[in-house]
Amino acid sequence: MKQTIHLPLRTLPKAYLLLALVCSCCHTANAQTPERRLETSEVETKNEFRAQYMPKLHGILRGKYEYQPEEDASRFEVRNARLSVNGKMTKRSEYKLEVDLCDESSIKMKDAWVRILPFRSLRLTLGQQRLPFSIDAHRNPSAQFFANRSFIAKQVGDVRDVGFQAGYDFLQKNGRKIVSLDAGIFNGSNLDNQKTAWFSAPAYSARLQFFPVQGLAIVPSLQHQQIAERQASYTSFDIGTFYEQWGWHIEAEYLRKIYAHHAFEDCSSVSALTYYKQQIHRTNSFIEAISYLGRYDFMQDHSSGKGGFEKESTQLVLTDAERHRTTLGLTLSIRNPYFPTDIRLNYENYWYPHGGAKESERDKLVCEVMIRF
Repeated sequence: MKQTIHLPLRTLPKAYLLLALVCSCCHTANAQTPERRLETSEVETKNEFRAQYMPKLHGILRGKYEYQPEEDASRFEVRNARLSVNGKMTKRSEYKLEVDLCDESSIKMKDAWVRILPFRSLRLTLGQQRLPFSIDAHRNPSAQFFANRSFIAKQVGDVRDVGFQAGYDFLQKNGRKIVSLDAGIFNGSNLDNQKTAWFSAPAYSARLQFFPVQGLAIVPSLQHQQIAERQASYTSFDIGTFYEQWGWHIEAEYLRKIYAHHAFEDCSSVSALTYYKQQIHRTNSFIEAISYLGRYDFMQDHSSGKGGFEKESTQLVLTDAERHRTTLGLTLSIRNPYFPTDIRLNYENYWYPHGGAKESERDKLVCEVMIRF
């Protein structure tokens, strides 16, 4: 008859005790793994959903000081206080809402659109948006290089409207964009009164961006818009190009605005700029980069149509007198990974061949601080 021998625990070798402890832990872990994996998978799925579809809040705040030596006068101004919300939704759609709380001391809705992405890089956008036209006029304030916009971007080519726009990108196999085409039809009337914006002939705009090599872009575009309460219209043609490489950005743009039925003399406008961005590689430096900038821009006599017609005439009222301007600038980019901040110092020199300078459009020194988030 066999007898079972019970050895005291202390008599077992330590190696056997360690092996038994490891096996016990592994058994316990294996018993809990399916539940833990399920919980981890659910959390990861929720986090991915939130990251992909949660609305994204962006903003830009621009405050500046200006001094005009001819008048020996100064002023402070909040030029932009913009907030925007954009995001993606299921079923391949996107949206954007952007409002400026201080656009020349007024609250203005800038963008309010929804977009459908049926396949590949096709974009179908409906709502209030900037017309696809020009290079500089299409830039958001957060992407501008100088404290004040060019004449093309501010007076001659800046248009927002409500309508429908389609866009498509032609890509290489490696994903590099070669051609981007955007075109749309719009109300062609005042944004402030969309209920009465019925039209028989819509406004239209189209822009082609061609990127033959890395860093080089050639951008032709056209635009047709109705003005003066649909009593007049114009067609604008624009051609521009820019090149970016090794910290340099070189850009030139020409716009020609032709008024229908000779309601105003045709207007030409030019913008040419360059800047060099020097990175500061010292990690303990307050300044992350320094940009050196220069620009020349010009515009002929121009009418926006907002003033209507001359009294008892079919000629539109002059809005902006012919002018030239050179701008020199220095931009200090502050080292701030969460809220990019720029300090801009610009000097603008104007000259008017035929007079007609406005109070705020003369020689000036500008100091601006811009924060983005």
